[in-house]
Amino acid sequence: MGDRDSYREGIAAYRAGRYEDAVRRLTPLAADGEGAVRLMGRFYLSQAHYHLAVRLFDRHLFRDAGHHFRLAAQANPSGSGIAGFLAGCYAGNKRLEETAHRSAEWVRHHPSDTASRIKLALAQWKLGQPGQAMATLQEGLAACPDSADLHYQTGVLFAADERFVEARQFFEKAVAINLSHAAAHERLAQCHGAAGNVRAAAVELQKAHEIEPENARVAMQISVLAGAIRDPNARPRIAPQSRGSAMRYDQADIERLGEAVVAEPDFVDAFLQLPETEVDQEVFSVLRATIEKALEKHPEYADLHYHCGRVYHRLGGERNAIRYVEKAVQINPRYVDALILLARLYGRADRWAHGVERLRQAIDAGADYPDVHYLIGQLYQKGNQPQQAREAYRRALSLKSDFPAAREALNALGA
Repeated sequence: MGDRDSYREGIAAYRAGRYEDAVRRLTPLAADGEGAVRLMGRFYLSQAHYHLAVRLFDRHLFRDAGHHFRLAAQANPSGSGIAGFLAGCYAGNKRLEETAHRSAEWVRHHPSDTASRIKLALAQWKLGQPGQAMATLQEGLAACPDSADLHYQTGVLFAADERFVEARQFFEKAVAINLSHAAAHERLAQCHGAAGNVRAAAVELQKAHEIEPENARVAMQISVLAGAIRDPNARPRIAPQSRGSAMRYDQADIERLGEAVVAEPDFVDAFLQLPETEVDQEVFSVLRATIEKALEKHPEYADLHYHCGRVYHRLGGERNAIRYVEKAVQINPRYVDALILLARLYGRADRWAHGVERLRQAIDAGADYPDVHYLIGQLYQKGNQPQQAREAYRRALSLKSDFPAAREALNALGA
């Protein structure tokens, strides 16, 4: 079975709640790869493992639940929705040296930008420069002592060096500043676990889970603790995951994904090649929000307007699709792909004359192709203009004599 068939059937099983079947069909897509089918297959594989794990946990099968939570976390390490997952996949492909250099330049001029400082520190750490990474964070804490994220990341570096006492102090400071810092609660739980305080670890993990109920990594740790605590009333609990969790995102996710869309022109095209499934609304609603956010920064990019129109078309929003593709053509009047798409959209909207006009514009821009003339013929037929349709089909056949659709259309008109 090919990737597309595995994806289509796996998604159908997932949406029907047949999670074991979904896992079986989507697992072949979990291998490394950046194609849209493999990426989204891996995302929904994580979702299927998570839902299956929740069912097992509710039956007190904690070991089996932990196994599936672990596999869910492996497929989607951040536990994010679609936007965060895709942003993580594409951001991970950037060169660390380039990231570190750009972040260092930015932080030099914006010392209070904690997000950029953390990005710099993490790049330095991954490049094997732990001393520089710690210095970067310490400088940030001096400038921004009330940043929960800086305290958290500093604790992470101490924990990585197995200095759990110091790490715990920074995690405690992070949650004191921000009670909703799920990652800090999780790390604090790990410090308690390292010290042998299982109940305190369970309390912190429960807090993390309540803040991020879809985080499979946290849920996996809860399963382990639940199996070790004999008193049912003292066990942490797992909240059911909502169906809409795949679409959740914050602005940081959307902005990071938007950078990938701008940097990689084929990004949206690859996703539009996905086979139609029951999760199209989830996937393409996130892509639409991403492109619209990117357009706020780059309103002059014709490609972004064109891709936004294509995504709206996939979602069935024809009016908005026309609006965005028209903007692409306004920016670049010789944008052949946009002109042809616009003609198709006008045809669907029964505005055949506008469609013909756009196709004539495409021909003037160099698209004197048989398919374009065939489409002109279809539009003229829709407008009850048989003679013009015949001329268009004849032109298509003069450019490509082996064109069965054009030949059949011409014969049907009684040529």
